[in-house]
Amino acid sequence: MTNREKTEWLSRYRREAARQQMLCREVEALRAEAERVARTLGTRNSPGLRQVRTQLQAACKQLDAQAARCLTLRRQLVWAVSRLDDERQREVLLRRFLQGQTVQQAADEMGVVVRRVEQMQTAALRALDLQRAARGAKGAREHAATP
Repeated sequence: MTNREKTEWLSRYRREAARQQMLCREVEALRAEAERVARTLGTRNSPGLRQVRTQLQAACKQLDAQAARCLTLRRQLVWAVSRLDDERQREVLLRRFLQGQTVQQAADEMGVVVRRVEQMQTAALRALDLQRAARGAKGAREHAATP
């Protein structure tokens, strides 16, 4: 796997987390709309209120599924990164791909220059064995599910 492919793999969590946040906002808006409709129409079970409730239920299901996807991706990311030998390389990848920090933010918080963060990230990507980590993460999930 190339460094570019590894970067893409690591970036999945941030994209899915952003989608989860968008779905959270959608659910909040639908809840507010349901409350507004209920106040306007009273406790009557009107078609408008039923429609908003149906939309809210569907959005909540989507949000639950998205949260499960995010959790799985987060576990995979942490598992893969935790297999790196170098602590600073692990820190860089976690800051960049789990926390979503920019290179500048990571450099500032780590007390190094931007170029050093870029070097550590490149070295970490080179050392990252996603295939081995994926097998290990799968085994850990199966072990955790065993009573």
